[in-house]
Amino acid sequence: MIGNKVESYAVYILVLIYLIHVVLMKLNSYYEVAIKKNLANAMEVSELKRIANEDISHFHYNLDSRNVCLEMLNKIQFK
Repeated sequence: MIGNKVESYAVYILVLIYLIHVVLMKLNSYYEVAIKKNLANAMEVSELKRIANEDISHFHYNLDSRNVCLEMLNKIQFK
């Protein structure tokens, strides 16, 4: 497939791959779960990267209230 020219064999191969994918999705639950897990993991990583790019301090806060978070340590100039 170069430019706008698509060879006929490439179309047949893509259709065949699609049909195999559909059959596997219908008959094999492990295949379906693996695809969904990989997609969910990829989406989670991209969302975490987006949050980190916007506000990295979101990850510095510790949810355990017994421990002081990094932001508080920086405010009191902890060494």
